[in-house]
Amino acid sequence: MSPPGSDVTLSCSFSDKAGADLSRLVVTWQRPPVDHVVHSFYYGRDQLDWQNETYRNRTQLFPEQLSVGNASLRLKQVRGRMRAAPYSEPRLAIFLTSPGDHVTLIVKVADGYPRPTLLWLNAAGSDITNQSRTTQSLDSRGLYQIWSELDAVVNEAETFTFELDHSVMEQRVRQAVTLHPNTGFHIEQRSRLPVTFSLLLVLLLLIGVFLYGSGPAVTD
Repeated sequence: MSPPGSDVTLSCSFSDKAGADLSRLVVTWQRPPVDHVVHSFYYGRDQLDWQNETYRNRTQLFPEQLSVGNASLRLKQVRGRMRAAPYSEPRLAIFLTSPGDHVTLIVKVADGYPRPTLLWLNAAGSDITNQSRTTQSLDSRGLYQIWSELDAVVNEAETFTFELDHSVMEQRVRQAVTLHPNTGFHIEQRSRLPVTFSLLLVLLLLIGVFLYGSGPAVTD
């Protein structure tokens, strides 16, 4: 079994005379369901109009070998099937401007699988996730790296709550942040982890204070 992110060659050979006419050769790689086309070759060239999007720019035959019966397929950047993995160390950063101006709350969660449910709530408990921006990517191990940002204006004491729900691993993380324009902030963290894992969630708090448009005073 190849590790995620590597390239593999799936072997396939057939009996034919050397120098066979490739215009009559049809090679199709598929996987269930039947219409899940991985790679097709006919009329003497690759035919990728019906190729499944999952394999776009990730497959390659060996055209110089087709005439001698080699229909092997090269599959690039293998995507391993992770069963499940808990997320570790949610990191929270708070970036402030002058009092009464914009605040950006940023949470990064990493090294888990599959994707968790992420929520942002206001002080009333209403879902404001649609006001946030979330990006995600898979690393070479097939694990998710997720970055979520929420912008807000704080003119008076405001509480925002970030929730991560990784139901497969029964991992729950809840972090409530109360911001006070003149006196600072208070953070409350509540976590519930699967009993099969000894997982320490460490809150890494980075505060960047912007004055009159200057850069952050503290960086990670």
